[in-house]
Amino acid sequence: MQQPYKRNVRIIVDRSQGEVQQSSLLGRLAAVVVGAVALVVAFMVSIVALAVVSVIILIGVGYIWWKTRDLRRRIRENPPGGRVIDGDAFRDQP
Repeated sequence: MQQPYKRNVRIIVDRSQGEVQQSSLLGRLAAVVVGAVALVVAFMVSIVALAVVSVIILIGVGYIWWKTRDLRRRIRENPPGGRVIDGDAFRDQP
């Protein structure tokens, strides 16, 4: 029969170095101001990113519109159902 594995672990915590002091009113106010500034900056960055993506999409749509203008003109001049050539092709064997 096998013996169960036991391992003794001892954790030592030195509480003298990591004491937490309550923050002062000035510290709390500074944290609120820094948080508000961070929110405003994040909002501004998101608006700039949205504007950049919108401009890129508009440029892409404009490019596709410009490149297909000749095709759209030919389709307007010769609508489907106009002149249709239908037939079969056979190849003679030599």
